[in-house]
Amino acid sequence: MKRFFVFLILFLILTGCQNTQNQDTVSKQLYNQYRQYYQLVTSSHNFQTECEECSIQLVVNKTSNDQIRYDVIINAPQIEMDNIKAIAYVDKKNKDIPSIGLLEENSFSLKPNYVNKEEGFYKGINLSGLTTKTKFKVKIYFTYENNGILEERYVILNGNAS
Repeated sequence: MKRFFVFLILFLILTGCQNTQNQDTVSKQLYNQYRQYYQLVTSSHNFQTECEECSIQLVVNKTSNDQIRYDVIINAPQIEMDNIKAIAYVDKKNKDIPSIGLLEENSFSLKPNYVNKEEGFYKGINLSGLTTKTKFKVKIYFTYENNGILEERYVILNGNAS
């Protein structure tokens, strides 16, 4: 009987360690995905100023601590946009590089005239960041799936908080 409890405890410990390893593997995969998107947005030079499939806009507000908050809002889809992943980049000085769909396992999708958060469909998505510059450019790289085809977009928006 004593051996049974020893084996049971060892089994539970080993099983718990395996779950931690699985979580570490998923975290590494998500972080690697984030790094890949970061590389793509910082190295690309071909940006558009708008997106035909949805509305993408920049909202800029001054904060009380002499910083500028910027919000990149992606909404009003013209088509179904599944599994959206996005990153927004201002400059190398900013350590705050907002993203969505990259560092979490949740899925974010947009569909015309449809919202169901339990299914992962939202009215819009938002990437928020901070900068100290009053005039700046936000580079956005995002991907989505439409009818099983992965689409990617590079968009640049101008911010002015002066």
